[in-house]
Amino acid sequence: MFFKNKKAISPLIAAVLLIAFTMTIAGLMAAWAQNYIVGRTQTMTEQSEEIEKCGKADFTLETGTRKTNSTVYIVIYNSGDLDFTDMNVFLSYSNSTAGPIIQSVKNAANQTIPVGELVSFSVTNNQTAVGMPLTKIKVVSVDCPNVYREKTFS
Repeated sequence: MFFKNKKAISPLIAAVLLIAFTMTIAGLMAAWAQNYIVGRTQTMTEQSEEIEKCGKADFTLETGTRKTNSTVYIVIYNSGDLDFTDMNVFLSYSNSTAGPIIQSVKNAANQTIPVGELVSFSVTNNQTAVGMPLTKIKVVSVDCPNVYREKTFS
C-alpha cells in the first residue's frame, strides 16, 4: 500500500487545529458584524436627523402665475421652522401632439428663504414650451425633497 509508512496526526493536534480554525472564522465574523452594525447605526442616525429636521419644514405656494409667454412668477412663504437654502421648480406644459412637457429648474430661487419670509422669484421657461399652456407648477425644497407644494391650472 502506498500509505503504509505514513503516520496520521494525533487526535489532540487535530482538535487544536480545528479549534484554532473555528476561532479564526469566529473572529472574522465578529469583526465584520461590528463594522456592519456601526455602519447601519450611522445611517439610521443620519436618516432620523433628516426626518426630525424636515419635520419642522413647511412653506406655502402663495402664487404661481405666468405673466408673459416665457416667464413664470412664483411667490412662496416659509411657514415652517427651518430656513430653506433654495427651491427646485418643475413646470408642466400641455402639448396636444407630444404629450406633457416638464421643465426642471434647479435652485430656482437662487437665495436662502428664512423662516417667516415671503420670497418671490421668476423662472424662464425653455424655448420648447413657449406658447404652450402652463398646467402645473411644483416647488420642491432642496433641503427636504419630501417637502413640496403644487399648483394646477385648468
